[in-house]
Amino acid sequence: MKTILLSALVFLLSISTVRAQWISQTSGTTSQLYSVSAVDNNVVWICGASGTVLRTTNGGDNWLNASSPPVVNDVYNIFGIDECTALVTRSTSTEALVWKTTNCGTTWVEVFNQPMGYINAIEIGPGGTGIMVGNPLFGNWSIWHTADYGSTWDSLVSPLPQAGTEAGWVNSLYSNGTSYWFGTNNNRIYYSPNSGSTWTAQSTPELNTYA
Repeated sequence: MKTILLSALVFLLSISTVRAQWISQTSGTTSQLYSVSAVDNNVVWICGASGTVLRTTNGGDNWLNASSPPVVNDVYNIFGIDECTALVTRSTSTEALVWKTTNCGTTWVEVFNQPMGYINAIEIGPGGTGIMVGNPLFGNWSIWHTADYGSTWDSLVSPLPQAGTEAGWVNSLYSNGTSYWFGTNNNRIYYSPNSGSTWTAQSTPELNTYA
């Protein structure tokens, strides 16, 4: 019994130690920040209002400006690929745009443009294969595939029908290998085991669901 109690105490102390490791960091901007993407323990990208894009290479001790034209409006999602490569999305009432930088934010190149669309999130795995999910258009979810780290995008062949008037959430996309999940506002999570080729809906008790 003493051994069990001692083990439980060590476990609780370990949890307390982990929780105590959260510290506040100064980003150097007063803009609202909407999305964060960690490449590893040191390299992290964040984006936000007024075209704000920042990156750190030392775990957040210092943040470097990585924003430049044409990224000047609010950007709601970012995906970091490495220390100097990232993608950001901007969606308005008339179009959805994705830009990519390969030189630490010095320049950004448009790699995607869709009239009327709204991009929620991008996830790219090792080898450059990944997907991008946007709100439904004309009764089907907007889902694209990339095989070159987001430099080019192709619409997936099999459409995923929209259920009612459901929509997605910004940053609500997660991947693990070839498996992908994204959340909706319709108490559903969509799951694909094969990099987006096919999808199944999974119901949850929550109305507004972030994956």
